[in-house]
Amino acid sequence: MEPKVNAQIGSRYLADLLRMFDGDKELALAAYNAGEGAVIKHGRRIPPYPETQQYVARVMGFYRALIR
Repeated sequence: MEPKVNAQIGSRYLADLLRMFDGDKELALAAYNAGEGAVIKHGRRIPPYPETQQYVARVMGFYRALIR
C-alpha cells in the first residue's frame, strides 16, 4: 500500500478509536495495537500484554516530547 494512503487510513482509524474511548489517548493507542475488543474485554483498560503496554508507553513518550 502507498505510504500516504496507509497514513490516511491509520489516522482515520485512530480518530475513530479516540471517539470510541472518549478521547483517552492511551486507550485508543492500546486498541490500535491490541484491538478494540481487547481493551473492552479488560474493562476499558490497557490490556496486560507486554507488547501493548510498551507500545502505549513508547508512543505516549513521543507524543509528550512533541507537545512541549
